[in-house]
Amino acid sequence: MERMMRYGKFLRSLAVVALLAVPFSAIGQQGKGNIGGVKVFSCEINGRPVFGDTLPKECYGRAWVQKINGVVVYREEAQPTPDESARRRELARQQEEARKEAARQKRQNDALRERYPSLESLDQRRDREIAELDKAIGELRADEERLVARRKSLDDEKKSLEDKPVPADLKRAMNYADEELAQARAAIERKVNERDSLRQRFDADRQHYLEITSSDSRKD
Repeated sequence: MERMMRYGKFLRSLAVVALLAVPFSAIGQQGKGNIGGVKVFSCEINGRPVFGDTLPKECYGRAWVQKINGVVVYREEAQPTPDESARRRELARQQEEARKEAARQKRQNDALRERYPSLESLDQRRDREIAELDKAIGELRADEERLVARRKSLDDEKKSLEDKPVPADLKRAMNYADEELAQARAAIERKVNERDSLRQRFDADRQHYLEITSSDSRKD
């Protein structure tokens, strides 16, 4: 009798081990009668679902999903049309251009802040550089006045000859004076244009500096 009791306990232990060895998911499937799992492919056409145990032909090229026992195990995105592909490429291009522009603007803002610690430093540098150009223009105008006076003296010398032939050395001196005067006036024009461009650049930098510092203060 004791031997039979020990044998019964042993069989019950084997049954418990066998039960624990079966996955809970399999137990659930057995309860439903679907040990292997039910596979379903589906998509939507004009808001109407289409199902099949294999992928229906109507779903080719569309977004579709595969489910096993109601759980999505795979998802396929719809293939874009040529127009959609073109729109996506254009959108990507615009986003990339916007990113590059934002990076360029940030570099420009950082460089401006580094160049001018304050608005006062910007104004001081502008006044200093313009003053240097004004000084250079003043010196060139003084040279111009000297050359004009030299040219006038040569004209007076020529007039004093009255009807006599103009000597060759006087002609050379007059031609050389004309060349020097033309060069001096061209140099003055370049410096004046440089000063105007400098003013415009500093005005633009000043306006930009005010914009970015105002934006910084709003963020704070």
